[in-house]
Amino acid sequence: MSLFVVVDGSSDPVASGLTIILLFVALSIFIWLAVRSRGITTFQFQIAIFILIWILGEIIGVLQEYQIIILSPFFNQLPDISLQIHLSSMIFLTVMLCIRFYYSERRQKKLIDKLSDKKSLS
Repeated sequence: MSLFVVVDGSSDPVASGLTIILLFVALSIFIWLAVRSRGITTFQFQIAIFILIWILGEIIGVLQEYQIIILSPFFNQLPDISLQIHLSSMIFLTVMLCIRFYYSERRQKKLIDKLSDKKSLS
């Protein structure tokens, strides 16, 4: 058993690659669900957009971390651009969930808390 400790702040390339692969798997699942539901206002489509923004931030972060690609000089002045993209994906998720909650409250839709509530609605 080996213990991998990173001292210089860089992450494990295997973990970065696995994260990107798993994000693409999640993206493909939500795109498939969005196509099945046939609408861009569905929750599945909105989650697919959120994951797409998240993947973009992850890829840029890996490329900058391993210096595979140097983006434009503008991006060199922003060393944490991948973190800012992650932040924008989280802001998108928060706004999306707040808007969905607001419209569900406005339409007087109840959120089902108990199994007995679900049976009474049927």
